[in-house]
Amino acid sequence: MKNSVKIAIVALAGVVALGGAAVAAKGWRHGGPHGPMGFEQLAERYDANKDGKISQEEIDTNRDNWVSEFDIDKSSSLALTEFQNLWLKANNQRMVRDFQRLDKDGNGQVTLEEYKEPMAKIVASLDQDKDGAVSTDEMRRGKHGHMRHGPDMNGPDGKGPDAQ
Repeated sequence: MKNSVKIAIVALAGVVALGGAAVAAKGWRHGGPHGPMGFEQLAERYDANKDGKISQEEIDTNRDNWVSEFDIDKSSSLALTEFQNLWLKANNQRMVRDFQRLDKDGNGQVTLEEYKEPMAKIVASLDQDKDGAVSTDEMRRGKHGHMRHGPDMNGPDGKGPDAQ
């Protein structure tokens, strides 16, 4: 297997491991380093007055508060360890949602089978020649044979690779 194919598959697995596997957010999407984020997820953090809108003022206030909370040495900037703590807090809700999506039977545990399923569905969806592997060309073409920039994390029905 070519190194570029291996790298592409590892990159795809990394996206899944970091929470992009089962994101099926509705409405407005923002492509961040860990996949799309829906308006609902952004509103959890930023819509302070709960009016269903996110203003720049709400975003700025949230960011001011968080930097203040995690700026331990009060330098008005965040060192790596300070930013790490901010990042972990910011991504905690997403991590819980991703865990819940993987925990199909809702027993509070993710089995190996539940963990494997989203990637298996992605590979099956992209594997056009049915050789059990995804090539760079298959990733570029996607399920429907048209060229695109990356894998369709939403699956064939638009509800995510693990949608039933």
